[in-house]
Parts: sequence; C-alpha cells; structure tokens
Amino acid sequence: MKILAYGEILWDIFGDKREIGGAPFNFSAHMARLGADCYIFSALGRDKLGDEAIDKVRQFNISSDYISFLSKPTGCCNIYFEGETPRYELTPDVAYDYIPFLHIKESYDAFYMGTLAQRSEVSAFTLSEILKEVKVGEVFLDINIRQSFYTHEIINNSLKSTSILKFSREESKVFSALGIADDNNIDALCSSLASKYPLKIILVTLDKDGALLFDCSRKSIIHSHKPMSSVVSAVGAGDSFSACFLYNYLNGAELQTALDRAVTLSDYVVTRLGAIPEYEQDLLEQIK
Repeated sequence: MKILAYGEILWDIFGDKREIGGAPFNFSAHMARLGADCYIFSALGRDKLGDEAIDKVRQFNISSDYISFLSKPTGCCNIYFEGETPRYELTPDVAYDYIPFLHIKESYDAFYMGTLAQRSEVSAFTLSEILKEVKVGEVFLDINIRQSFYTHEIINNSLKSTSILKFSREESKVFSALGIADDNNIDALCSSLASKYPLKIILVTLDKDGALLFDCSRKSIIHSHKPMSSVVSAVGAGDSFSACFLYNYLNGAELQTALDRAVTLSDYVVTRLGAIPEYEQDLLEQIK
C-alpha cells in the first residue's frame, strides 16, 4: 500500500517542550506504523528545526523524496488547552507556505490533504498541480480549522477532488458559516455534501460519542462504538483515526470494521502524551 500526503510538517510547542507534528505528518507516521509505504510532500527550513524534523521523518519510516528545503523557517505551532480541547497559534510565513511543485512519477493507492497548508497561494497552487498530475486511487481530505486559515474557496476546491472526507463535530459548523452546505444536523449536512461533491464516504469524529460514517452511495449512516478511555491529550487523535480508517478501508475491511478500528486507535492515542505514541502489540491486533 502506497500513500502520499501533502502539507505541513511543523513543531508543536507545549510550553517548554516541543513535538514534531502537523496533521499530514501525524497521519503519515500512523500510516507507516500500520505498515503502509508513506511519502510526504512538504517543505522545511534550512535551520536547526528543519534538520531535526527531517530526522523525525526518517525515524518514522516516511519517505523524504518530496520534501524541499527553503530559506523560510520551519513551521511551528504553539498549543494551549482549554480543558481537554487544544487551541492552536500558528507561526505565519514559514516553509510549508512555499511548497514548490515537484513532478510525481509514481502512482499511489491514496492521496491525503488537509486545508491548513492551503492558506498560502504558493502551496495551494502546488496542491492543485499535484492533483492534476498524480495517479491515485482515493483522495482523502481532512478539514483542519485553524485560526482564520480557511476560506470558502479552499474548502470548495478541495471537495471537488475528494472521495473520502473527514471532519469533527466542532468543525462541521464551518460548512454553513462559509455557505457550502447546511448544517441543521450532521445527517442533513452529510446528505447535502454528498449531493454536491464526488464523495464516497464522509467521516465525522464525535469525541466521547465515537464517530459516524456516511455512505454517500447508499445515503446510510454507520455509528462506531463509543470510546472508553479518559483523555490525557487529544493532540493527534484525529490524525490517527484518519490513518487507521484509510488503512483498513484500502485493505478491504467492511466499513463498520474500519470505523470501529479507527476509533479504537484514536481512543488509545488520547491516553498518551504526544500525537504518535508507540503501539502495543495487543493494540495492533485490534486495529489491523
């Protein structure tokens, strides 16, 4: 299984500590942990943080073939918590805002993209060129609502190329706010999105209520089991969910099975500090 992810690699700053992060990186690291061959298309600065970041990329067995090094600084994000909810303060004008286009010669089983790296015209244009060129089975879009770095144009254009969409209950409000689709309730929102875009599957994470899956062809909803763990940190949980669902889906798992396994992994991640904790053997047996 070959996966290509596009977007930010950055350092998450927690007070006096920092962890490698960025949704595309976290997603790729979890995918690689599950056994996929992962490539990430991004940019880092020619600085100490960039050197340390590329070491992390290789440590997690992610290919660096499509990572460029630029004169702009490596991205950072200060993370604060309001209760269990993380809040993000992103550094502007960093390397992932200037990701240059590189030709892609190989085909992939899936392509992953978020919305944050599209905050700049350069990286948004690069993404549009990749989508024209890349030969890929599925296109997975993870809605990342961070500060003011999202627009109708970014989300609408992304949805036009998407087969699998994922967002959180909190993020669902953005579709109505931007005039993309109504959100009277999650069911109606999913139905509205499915009628407007070439979507196969919509995934909605629901925190303590687990997650739901909307099958766009059948217009039916599947609910996961509810997570059982107490939350230590929610950072990276959504990215682990995305990776685990897509890995199982591409391997031919039933939708209910793929959804439940994704919730099982994210439920494990929230009990650990850090977005990409080590997997225990009994966990692997539950999610693969």
